[in-house]
Amino acid sequence: MLSLSEIYDDARKKLEGRLTQYRLLHSISTSEIAALMAEVYGVNREYALVAGLLHDWDKAYSDPELLERANQFGIQLPDDPQKLASLIHAHTGARAVAEEYPSLPSEILQAIERHTSAATNMTPLDMIIYIADMIEPLRTAPNLPHLRSLAGNIPLEELFSACYRESLERLIRRNRYLHPNSAQIWNTYVKQGDGLEQGDGVGTGGRG
Repeated sequence: MLSLSEIYDDARKKLEGRLTQYRLLHSISTSEIAALMAEVYGVNREYALVAGLLHDWDKAYSDPELLERANQFGIQLPDDPQKLASLIHAHTGARAVAEEYPSLPSEILQAIERHTSAATNMTPLDMIIYIADMIEPLRTAPNLPHLRSLAGNIPLEELFSACYRESLERLIRRNRYLHPNSAQIWNTYVKQGDGLEQGDGVGTGGRG
């Protein structure tokens, strides 16, 4: 059984053959930011490091290939698969790395699966991977410097809400399809008091 450090080293080598150079560097950067955030917010650092590295395991597949992989893995999608194709890599990637590394903890697999569409019951690790994927230094969207400045200075749930809102605003501005669960997820965190108030300075931008 491989240790998490052994899985990290092995996966980093394998990702060189699976991803583009940019996507590989993005995965490494996400991993490093996730590990730093884990230290700040009291989450298992090694889990964050590995989940951050593996989060885009299936990113290089085309939309038709991802749809076929989802079918092979028996993944049930909540809406028209064609409309959700850009999010499927998170789900197929989680299944694929579970097969590649059977000893991976379920918490890591869940964080990988939730890093695009999120969920109503995000764990701290889930939130960290979602956030790190957005704010890692290679990303260049306009409002990211502000979001980066919040990391470590506000509660993790509040930071996740800010980043999730950023993603929704960017998708709407680009006239992109929203995951069917998006409104429910947002409302869940607003009801919990974690959504940021209007006028807090969070603008537009988000994932590229």
